[in-house]
Order: sequence, then structure tokens, then C-alpha cells
Amino acid sequence: MRRTVFVGALIPALVVLAAASGFSRQTKNDPPSGPYLGQKPPGMTPEVFAPGIISTRADEYGLEVSVDGNEIIFVRGGAIMLAVRNSDGTWKPPAVASFSGEHIDGEPCFSPDGRRIVFSSRRPQSNAKRSRNIWVSEKNGGVWGTAIPFDELPRDKTIHALSIAASGNVYEDGIIRFPFLHGKYWPAEHLSPPVKGLFPFIAPDESFIVLSDRPPGRVDADLFVSFRQRDGAWARPVSLGGAINSRDHEGNSFVTADGRHLFFSRRLDIYWVSAKAIEELRPAPRSFPRTP
Repeated sequence: MRRTVFVGALIPALVVLAAASGFSRQTKNDPPSGPYLGQKPPGMTPEVFAPGIISTRADEYGLEVSVDGNEIIFVRGGAIMLAVRNSDGTWKPPAVASFSGEHIDGEPCFSPDGRRIVFSSRRPQSNAKRSRNIWVSEKNGGVWGTAIPFDELPRDKTIHALSIAASGNVYEDGIIRFPFLHGKYWPAEHLSPPVKGLFPFIAPDESFIVLSDRPPGRVDADLFVSFRQRDGAWARPVSLGGAINSRDHEGNSFVTADGRHLFFSRRLDIYWVSAKAIEELRPAPRSFPRTP
């Protein structure tokens, strides 16, 4: 959901100003503490996540939480931001990630083990055929390293927004899947039957996929979910409904590792809601009469 374009050289200054304006609205001097920056978990009605800390007056989107819950990544003003929880449970203020801030970056995604962050970027890349490419930063010794090109996916077209399953399979706009087999990625394949949408989030076990798509006659996109059936086929996507979707654009979804919370972007901010909204749409398993 790349809705704001900045000149690369101005990104760090804009991010700092935006963050400062957000923190000026905080009422407590103590650093946030506890899971999810100490925010009270939401119910079935979406709420802005961490106002003044994560959601500020800037344009934020694409939030993900690491599998251990100790790191949060998101995009603010074209830079990837990183919030880290200290050993005492308090959180450092979100700051531009060490591998971001000089170019237009977006759509960050944790690897299943939390050791890599994969993201799209407009930074220069030698011999690149496209202006936007996929890069990756790897954590070593608790420190995120310099980003390098992520050249593991066999595809000539631009790749925008990745989501990685526990198996290593990569899902991308389209919706397409890059199977990870025998230690490498294979050419992209469409789901069967094909599923249309953007900004996918794939469940770790690949049992469902949340995506953005435009309802008929609408300009802005809503959130939909498709469930994988027992035979491996994907069900027709169904809307998450009016309790979550609005007349604004919803996208960049993410479900936490414990399956309890759904994050998504709307109107330049990041929202969260109980992931029960997804489970309530999951088809009941079919029961068949026993043969005598």
C-alpha cells in the first residue's frame, strides 16, 4: 500500500519529525511495557494500534510482530521502523532500522524463524531490471545486518509484498506461490483454483490466506480470507465483513504467531482486532456418515 512518495534524501528527517510529533501526544513519561507495547488487546471492533507510538500523524502501514513478540516492524514515511523490547519488558521507541532510511523501502516481512526481514526497496541494485526489488537483512548476534539483494526467487517481474509460511513457501501479490523444495525456490505457481488479491498474509500452516481486494463497484479495497480445504483446493475468498472493513482502504494484513490478533492498515494508520473474525468464517469440517 505505497500511498506516499518522498525524495529519498528527505526520508530520515521526515521520519524523525513524524515520530517526534507522535510522541508529543503521549501522556506518560514511562516507556511502554509488556506485550504489544503494553496496549490493551482489542475485541471484535478494530482499534488504532499504539496511538502516538506506532500510529502517528505520518503514514504508517505493514506492521508485523516477530514470532517471540519482542520486535515489531512497520513502515513510516518510506522507511522501515523497528521497535524492540528490552529484557525488563519495556520497549525502546520505534526507530529507523539500521538497514533502512536512505531509500524508499516498504512491505517488510519476518521470516518464520524471525532471523530475517525481507522487504521491497527502490535502492540501487546493479544489473537490476526493475526500479523496485526485494532485499533481505539477517540478524547475527542480536544485530540486524546490512541488507543485500534477495535473489532467491526465480521471477523476472516486479515482486511487491511477500508473506512466508513456516514451510518456507513464499506468497506474493497475484496471488501466487513460490514453492520451497530441496533447499531452493521453484518458479511461481497460481493457487488452485486461482485466488485474486493483493498484499497477502499466509498463515504459518498455510491453512488460510488474508488478502486485499476491491469489492464490485468500489475503488478502495477490503480484507478477504480464503481457506485451504482438505483436498488442497482454496475456497473462494469471503469478506471479513462490515465490522472490520470500511469505506476506506484496508490492506497489509498480519496475524500474530499465537493466532489471537489481526493487524491491518487503514487511512494512514495501523489497526488491530481480534482474529476471531477470521475463525468465525472458517468452514466447519464436513462430517460423513459411517459405513455399516
